[in-house]
Amino acid sequence: GALVNVDNPVFAALPMLNVAYNLTDRSLMRVAYSRTVNRPEFRELAPFLYYQFEYEAGIFGNPDLKTAFINNIDLRWEMYPNPGEMISVGGFYKDFKDPIETYLQITTETPQLYFDNATSAFSWGFEFEFRKSLASIGVSKLLRNTSVNLNASWIESEVDIGTQATNQIQNRPLQGQSPYIVNMGLYYSDDETGFSANVAYNVFGPRIFSVGDKVFPSWWELPRNSVDIQVAKTWARRFETKLNVQNALNAAYRIYQDNDSDNEIEDQEALIQRYKVGTQFSVSLSYKLLKQN
Repeated sequence: GALVNVDNPVFAALPMLNVAYNLTDRSLMRVAYSRTVNRPEFRELAPFLYYQFEYEAGIFGNPDLKTAFINNIDLRWEMYPNPGEMISVGGFYKDFKDPIETYLQITTETPQLYFDNATSAFSWGFEFEFRKSLASIGVSKLLRNTSVNLNASWIESEVDIGTQATNQIQNRPLQGQSPYIVNMGLYYSDDETGFSANVAYNVFGPRIFSVGDKVFPSWWELPRNSVDIQVAKTWARRFETKLNVQNALNAAYRIYQDNDSDNEIEDQEALIQRYKVGTQFSVSLSYKLLKQN
């Protein structure tokens, strides 16, 4: 086939400003600005079709993709009650120029996905982060050795489709942007016995998987609960055994078509794809070389 050469040098000045003001010896206000870029990946640029089995769709790259620029503004209050602990509440605003999105194209045979730039987009929202030891709750060994971490975000986003075709969907969120994201972790570590256990949980809100139009509506990916578990034991000072369980709930991936283009998925919407990837178990044994005194 013909050789395709993408030569698109982009000069990207990426300033950053971070200002913090201490309210007390354990709390502060922070204001930050940064300019970042989202460069196209190789597969997004590659002008050839490859088949994605889990979606039963072909994916085609776009060598004309532009680099996306993002202006980020954050305002945050942070408090550090004790070493290793934090409470943070903040708001943010992001302005996107030429954001890269995945688009849906219906062909005569199978659906086809491709990549393109929207004109612009913005998002704003709130974020809460909480990291704390449970030692202050009680004196039991279990509580002393346990800590919890919670990170939750609520996001609003909207895309400006510019002067694209009139059958485009107006007032839609940015492709791939969930309206909420929650991450939670529970950590236990006992230095005396060498035993530790971690449980991590994640869920995201419904998001556009690929952008369609009023004729061939968008595909949406619905929320999926994800849990990962790790249990570890150190023994004889040199050995550590780990058991990892990834995707413990084995929740299904669910992609639906938004038939009425209202940016919501109802029960009667068309199911495009539903599949599970399974739970992965792994066991490892490591040996540590200790320096002799």
